[in-house]
Amino acid sequence: MDATTVTLQIPTSLYAELQSLGAEEQVNPVQVIARLVEMARQRRAWLRDLTALREQIHRDGGLQVGETKEAVVEQMRKTRREIFEAEYAHLYEARQ
Repeated sequence: MDATTVTLQIPTSLYAELQSLGAEEQVNPVQVIARLVEMARQRRAWLRDLTALREQIHRDGGLQVGETKEAVVEQMRKTRREIFEAEYAHLYEARQ
């Protein structure tokens, strides 16, 4: 940890929460804060990746699964057949 420190003023109730979390995890409040900051960074990165994926799907024309329940079910059946043929059909052809 960096040797330089700063003083942070927070409400007493928030500090009590930090102490409580620290006691549960058997760490000090500073470690709790560090863990929360890391979790926030990870969440932000995950949201950036999700946004990029959504944009790519949008650029590529969307998911194209259908507008009715029947169309969605038919697309799922087609996809399942394609996956089966690509990944598993050879296992059953060898037995025949």
